[in-house]
Amino acid sequence: MNTLSRAQIIVSLFFVFSKCGGTILGAGSIAINVDRDRDYYPGDIIELEYSVRSNDYARYALQEPQHRSARYLETQPFPVRKRQDGQYEQRWVVLYQISRSGDILLQGGVLKNETDPKSESVALEPVSIVSQGFGAEEDSNTPVMLTDDSSAQARSRWAYLLVALAGIGVGACAWWIKNKGVVRVADEQKSPLVASAERLVEKLEGGQTPTSELERFLRDYKSACSPSLIESIEQVVYSKNGQKLDLKDRLRKEFSL
Repeated sequence: MNTLSRAQIIVSLFFVFSKCGGTILGAGSIAINVDRDRDYYPGDIIELEYSVRSNDYARYALQEPQHRSARYLETQPFPVRKRQDGQYEQRWVVLYQISRSGDILLQGGVLKNETDPKSESVALEPVSIVSQGFGAEEDSNTPVMLTDDSSAQARSRWAYLLVALAGIGVGACAWWIKNKGVVRVADEQKSPLVASAERLVEKLEGGQTPTSELERFLRDYKSACSPSLIESIEQVVYSKNGQKLDLKDRLRKEFSL
């Protein structure tokens, strides 16, 4: 029997600073990150994080990269936020489940600027991961004593049983890791900003006009709102012509409610 060597994960972790990307992203950057401190096996979950930073406010839509050996599970988007250094940042966490061992090249990802539909889409660099096998036997030149068929059959039954138990264990671990990761991402998304937006949508759906809450929302989270959302809030708060239904729809779309 040979032993498994330490699995090495080939990961594309990079920043894009090109003329095209700089123009589209407002002299900003794209970062892609994946856990490089672990080994990957069939059934494991890949957690791929994308982040976009730009000097000017913009809202992007992510088209996830694909590979036939990595089953796409879901994408967790995060609202645009303004960092302390003055840049705007938008993040996504994409989850995949590995279906077999071997090289996995996640490619075909694209970022589209929803704020400026006329701008060109940005193609994302591929991410390469190596999924390890569970082991293999090597041929040996050492003579082996012959055994009777009953012993061979008994060993074969035990081998099948061990393989079946290993498969059940891998499936259970993959399920636990998947649900743990999804719950953690969901909890992280439930920020005060999203919670405040949800309360406003509930009140607007109930026919209320929460003027004071809208003013506080604008005061606390104006930097995280698009210009169109700010204008819609101000119209409802300060003008008789404000459209509550339009504001409700904009809140839902802006914060993925």
